[in-house]
Amino acid sequence: MHYPPEQEVFTVATHHLQEINNFLDVTNRTIFVSPPYYYPDIQFTAELVRDQAEVYRGLLPNVAPENSDHPFLDVYELTRSCMWKNCSYDKAHRSRFVNRWKAQLLLNTLCEVQ
Repeated sequence: MHYPPEQEVFTVATHHLQEINNFLDVTNRTIFVSPPYYYPDIQFTAELVRDQAEVYRGLLPNVAPENSDHPFLDVYELTRSCMWKNCSYDKAHRSRFVNRWKAQLLLNTLCEVQ
């Protein structure tokens, strides 16, 4: 797998963060939703899952401050904390009850925002 040099990654990340800031400047309300947790397996190596956790925890203070105009819905911790065997049928996609749980949280958040 080919990875771009560090400076290029930094430049691309900085550009994306600037785009997000520009978007937030012109948008009245936005709900941020975290990515879900992925269980380590063949498709998602332990290293990839660890990297994802580092990115999630690194971005959390920036996207999750309490802000009624831009609330944050944390499905990473929700999907990580699901300990039943039927939370995911392939360790990536969630079972119907987990997706309904996420949808209910989103609906609750929408009701609070209005």
